[in-house]
Amino acid sequence: MKSTAPGDTASSSQQFDLPLASTSAWTGTGMDDIFEHRILLYRRPVKFRMQGNYSVTLEQVMRENPLEEIMNVGIRLEKVKQ
Repeated sequence: MKSTAPGDTASSSQQFDLPLASTSAWTGTGMDDIFEHRILLYRRPVKFRMQGNYSVTLEQVMRENPLEEIMNVGIRLEKVKQ
């Protein structure tokens, strides 16, 4: 995942290993062949210190490209209640 803050010309890059299956079954919830996986990327809340538009780019690094039968991938941000 690469992200760019408002006003930055350089992006920061982090790699996350996202487990989508256990040894016995797929993780997540779904029906038929559509599954939703909600995986927490950070243990602590991340603060967005500057106002403006943030850019986030997701990239898969599997040997197979494109990944067959993958329809859509996205991220969701949630406001933390304190």
